[in-house]
Amino acid sequence: MLGLRIHGNPVTGQCRSEGWRARVEAFLGRELGEQGARTSGVPISWLRTEFAQCPEEADEETVGYYCRAWILHLFACVLFPDATGDNASWMWIHCLSNWDQAGQYSWGSAVLCFLYRQLCEGCRRSTANPSLGGCVYLLQLWMWARFPVGRPEVLARREWFQGQPPSRQPTWAYLWDQVRVSHTRIDRAYIQYTNELDSLTASSVSKFYFPCTY
Repeated sequence: MLGLRIHGNPVTGQCRSEGWRARVEAFLGRELGEQGARTSGVPISWLRTEFAQCPEEADEETVGYYCRAWILHLFACVLFPDATGDNASWMWIHCLSNWDQAGQYSWGSAVLCFLYRQLCEGCRRSTANPSLGGCVYLLQLWMWARFPVGRPEVLARREWFQGQPPSRQPTWAYLWDQVRVSHTRIDRAYIQYTNELDSLTASSVSKFYFPCTY
């Protein structure tokens, strides 16, 4: 769905918190300062401020640091977000320091495993305002593809760039590029969705749903 690699090396390694600040600073080429007071990672707001725009006259090393910051931001906001909503974990840095090696990991499997873990943890939260981490974008696409509950109206897709090689073609998620989602109050939507999920039968669950566009 996301075009991530599902074969390759497993995303594993020791998560040692000792010296994490030095590792992050070496990875991004910039001191964290007071923004590094937390121990779980780098604030996303700091990443956006410090690496908002790469200078036009930047050398190759500087461009590399901005690329690393962009990928770390992608991990923190889309692929591996935690429940805090403003944290870019240092946990993935050891897998991203070498570009050639980073491309050999099974990132698709890692995203799915991380989502499973976050779903399990989210089900056990009992605070007044619980939150859910993990790639909820993947969860949303998976649900739209298989469950009629909450499935939006699919509109005509925008034309993709012509002449692109296979590696640059859109992923399956592009089927849902343009949709119209119904809006309602959250409390009402929750009751409606839970009722519809409870009434699902085997015949109403799609093995794989392909939206039709015109």
